[in-house]
Amino acid sequence: MLANRWVLLAAIPLFLALVAESFLSVRFAMDEREQQAWVIHTYQVIDRLQGVLNDVQEAETGQRGFIITRQDRFLQPYRDGIGKAQGDLKEFRHMTADNPSQQARARMLDALVRDRFKALDATLASTTEPSAATPQTLAAMDQGKRKMDALRVALARGMAEEDRLLRERSAERHRVERNEVVATSLAAVVALFVILGTALLLVRSNVNLARSEQKLANESAILQTTLDTIRDGIAMFASDGELCVFNESFFKFAGFPDALAHKGASRSEFEAFDKSRAIEVLADGQGRNDGAYRRVSVAGRELDVYRASVPTGGFIIVCMDVTARLLAEQTARQVQKMEAIGHLTGGVAHDFNNLLQIIGANLERTVADLKGDTGSLERVQNAIDAVARGARLTGQLLAFARRQALDPRSTNVGRVIQDMTDLLRRTLGERVEVECIIAGGLWNTFVDPGQIESAILNLAINARDAMPDGGKLTLEVANAFLDDAYAAQHSEVTSGQYVMVGISDTGEGMAPDVIARAFEPFFTTKPEGRGTGLGLSQVYGFVKQSGGHIKIYSEMVQGTTVKLYLPRTRKPQEGTGPVLTGPVEGGSERILVVEDDAQVRAAAVDSLIELGYSVLKAENAEQALAILGSGVLVDVLFTDVVMPGPIKTRDLARRAQEMQPGILVLYTSGYTQNAIVHNGKLDEDAVLLSKPYRREELARKLRMMLDGRRNAASGAAAVPAPAVKDKAKVLVVEDIALIRMTTVEMVEEIGFAVAEAGAGPEALSLLENDPAIGVLLTDLGLPGMSGRELVEKALQMRPDLKVVVVSGYASEPDSGKFAGRFAHLMKPFDIEQLRRVLEA
Repeated sequence: MLANRWVLLAAIPLFLALVAESFLSVRFAMDEREQQAWVIHTYQVIDRLQGVLNDVQEAETGQRGFIITRQDRFLQPYRDGIGKAQGDLKEFRHMTADNPSQQARARMLDALVRDRFKALDATLASTTEPSAATPQTLAAMDQGKRKMDALRVALARGMAEEDRLLRERSAERHRVERNEVVATSLAAVVALFVILGTALLLVRSNVNLARSEQKLANESAILQTTLDTIRDGIAMFASDGELCVFNESFFKFAGFPDALAHKGASRSEFEAFDKSRAIEVLADGQGRNDGAYRRVSVAGRELDVYRASVPTGGFIIVCMDVTARLLAEQTARQVQKMEAIGHLTGGVAHDFNNLLQIIGANLERTVADLKGDTGSLERVQNAIDAVARGARLTGQLLAFARRQALDPRSTNVGRVIQDMTDLLRRTLGERVEVECIIAGGLWNTFVDPGQIESAILNLAINARDAMPDGGKLTLEVANAFLDDAYAAQHSEVTSGQYVMVGISDTGEGMAPDVIARAFEPFFTTKPEGRGTGLGLSQVYGFVKQSGGHIKIYSEMVQGTTVKLYLPRTRKPQEGTGPVLTGPVEGGSERILVVEDDAQVRAAAVDSLIELGYSVLKAENAEQALAILGSGVLVDVLFTDVVMPGPIKTRDLARRAQEMQPGILVLYTSGYTQNAIVHNGKLDEDAVLLSKPYRREELARKLRMMLDGRRNAASGAAAVPAPAVKDKAKVLVVEDIALIRMTTVEMVEEIGFAVAEAGAGPEALSLLENDPAIGVLLTDLGLPGMSGRELVEKALQMRPDLKVVVVSGYASEPDSGKFAGRFAHLMKPFDIEQLRRVLEA
């Protein structure tokens, strides 16, 4: 820009130089022409003077010829000379009108010419005969000669004057020519320098212009490349409505034809195309930077369109394809909703399983007490069956919550479906045609075989219910690959190789709003009483916990297809795990039960005692470690998975095996979380008995573990039972009056003398004043003085005192010098448990 200004400034002196040169050239040309005219004029004046002389001489020659010959033919030149001389003198006077000296000379010449012609006339008149040299003639001729000489002198002076003027005027003309050459040369030099400077500036300007154009081209290319790499569609229209900048995404998203994808396309063409198609406006309002905002649906895409003015004129349009984002947000909301429901249902299932465990255990014990009462036994058995149904219900909830303990194996799903074909035909009835399509070269998948059978059966039953008038059920198994594009549309999907299991029916189909809620627990479109709404949710949870993907495709009146995508495994097919059958057997081994729920713990202890086992119990991991550290040998640690406290179940099992290397660990839970289940799979070294369990299941599981250890150890020695001590007076310390009163009654019924206290200071006072007290039975969670402090002070006061702790506490009360001085009794306890502890 600066170079262009310098070029413009340099053009001004160049223009002035050219004007000056033109002016000087014209002026010098005019001066030269004027001087040239004067030179020519001088030559003409000299020529006129010479003509006068010639005319006079011609007249004189004619006179002499006539005088000599007396022939008339010589008179004609004489007369012509007189006439020409008069004419030349006239022209001489006219041509020298601006020269006074020449005007005076002209008058003198005119007089001399007249005198000369008079003399000639006189000579002619005096001559009568040819060649007569009379004195008159000679005198006339002599006089004529003198006049002629005077005329020649006058003419010579006139020509001399004109010669002088000619020299002056020629010199002036040469001076003008020199000045013209010098001025022209100087003007040319100046113009040359100006032209050179201007040319230099022009070259520099052109170089800068070329650089600017190259830079502009680079910036334009960078801008276009940047626009092309932006995912959003961008287009800019100039103030005259012509398209000047755009990227391919703009036409791709907005759906404009390629014919408009060029610079200079008119805004009216875009508006005309918009009017010719259907555009659904979903939202409208004010956008960022005071621009217009609109959400529209175009050709299956949802676009956020922003329009903003450009300060230099025109406007810019930005199109953002939000289809994938909205789908991802919808999917994320669905996943979050399902996750929240999963956490809720998992927690409900956990607590419900504990309740079912208590109910089932007590019902099983009630059966033994009602022998012979057929009516009551039938009612109790119905209640036991209801517990089983409740257990299946909680199992479905845990499946949806992805908290069930799966036992995945490398499975050929094609063989599973082949084995289920007869079962499906019997279950679905004759009105439903069942067809199985199993692709060749089918991959194995890593799933729980029992759960995949349950999922297929659930989906088949749903398909049957969707075909009330009968139809066709197609089960298809094939290898599948979910690519990155599919995974991008489903945020919970990982691209890769899967085994696809498709269950298709020709039923009524599902509406989009039904599909959106199909996997929610307790959501069902079936009539009341015909479904729990947990079938699809159980399948959903199982598939997700197995690392797979589930998708529903449905058309109203056309039918529904549910596709399960289960991850491929390259492991060879594995067999199923052992099935626990056979008679119910107990044993005499010692089992430590760790359970935070008092009623569940009591039910488990009662079942184990009925089976003949020696049972210890703990409320939490800390108390269990205290028992194990006291030196009591334990065969099986039977522990709940989910318990409060700083020590996790896995750490409890590890530390227990460190304390007693031969101990077996049996886990039980209605809600596994991630303690012994990782990535949906039960840890290989973990043995789990899921809640609610029956006494027979517990018995078989324990015998399997204990017999397996016995076989491995080749007949290891049994653990000796603890010795029985003499009875002594028992001091019961409990801050809750109702529990204290019940405990005192149980101790008295067993046959012990009892003293009672509601707090630590009161108990210490009784110990100090009553030496008959030999057993301290206390809760650790006492107000004021804690149970631990009470135990320490009591043992300092009475070193021989036996201590029974009846509730858990966060710290270990058996630490230090009092280790091994007390026994554990977990709340709630019954009279038999209390008897065994007091008599031990």
